[in-house]
Amino acid sequence: MPDATPATARIEVFRPGTFTPMGGGALTYSAADLAAIADIYDFDTAPAPVVVGHPATDAPAFGWITGFEFDATDGRLFATLGEIDPAFSEAVKAGRYKKVSMSFFRPDQEANPVPGTWYPKHVGFLGGAAPAVSGLKNVKFSVTTTEAATFTAAFGERGFQETASLLRGLRDFIIDKFGMEDADKALPTYAIEWLDDMEIDANRTRFSAPAPITTIPAIDPEKDPAVTTTPNPDFATREADLNTRDAALKAREDKQRHTDHVAFADSLVADGKILPASKDKVVALLDTLPSEASVSFAEGGAKISPADAIRQVLSEQPKAVSFGRQDLGGDPQTSNASFASDGKQVDGEQLELHTKATAYQRQHPGTEYLAAVRAVS
Repeated sequence: MPDATPATARIEVFRPGTFTPMGGGALTYSAADLAAIADIYDFDTAPAPVVVGHPATDAPAFGWITGFEFDATDGRLFATLGEIDPAFSEAVKAGRYKKVSMSFFRPDQEANPVPGTWYPKHVGFLGGAAPAVSGLKNVKFSVTTTEAATFTAAFGERGFQETASLLRGLRDFIIDKFGMEDADKALPTYAIEWLDDMEIDANRTRFSAPAPITTIPAIDPEKDPAVTTTPNPDFATREADLNTRDAALKAREDKQRHTDHVAFADSLVADGKILPASKDKVVALLDTLPSEASVSFAEGGAKISPADAIRQVLSEQPKAVSFGRQDLGGDPQTSNASFASDGKQVDGEQLELHTKATAYQRQHPGTEYLAAVRAVS
């Protein structure tokens, strides 16, 4: 292992714009949104981990984000990483992970530590997969001297970045004037993103004496870097606290969703749109549907969650049953009944007597038919 172990880094993680996350549905982030994220982030009470990809909550943390800063001049959100695992830093230095991808809690998500605003969930380092936000510079960690206690991020060349920004503005102008098809012909998106990914030649941009050549153990690019054999106890404690907090927040969120589903099912029963026996089935179905997924029922149409789609369908159903008093039509005494086969005559007087008798039975429950006939004769 090298003599110097990087401990912190400041990297570029996000920028203003409109993007489509993994779950679908375009989201727009303004410069004010990113500045607010940097201001409200609290490392002590709700720290965001550094992970590989976008894993589950029980995946290992290879570092922690100690703070955020929004640079209004560059229009970029920067994250300061701390407590970085040495093996992970070596993997980044070796070029195994060149892209980063931010994950945020939504403002209305119950698990959000600061409801009402976007809050960082984690920073994911990516290998072969591209992040949802294009135009960010590649992450490349390096140590300038053997005594260095920190490491910084060396990104794409500034000239390429500025050129990409100008071309992106020109592409937007073409879209406004001539449409998307002409813009794709003149300035395809992949060409602009290629400029964003251009890296500086390390030999041309080194301004300090290179560190002594050291032997770096080979790391399989298909596997996550191994955690150090002597784990930092603070890592384990902080990670356990984070997992416990996430589990508690998820349980509370699931309980609230279940309560909402029960109330919705009760309203369907009250409106006569489902039978009372179907209530528990509707609640169970809504509980099992993912809350963050989205579906679209037409090309270019708005996306909604599967649970909201089911709720919409059920709400639009006609009444299936009525629990109130029903209007059965005219006076039952004047209603007609026929007991004769087709083509046969019915005695009108006997039919009238039958009608009166059945009406008498309805008015006097428990009266036998013959007694009712005698009573109205």
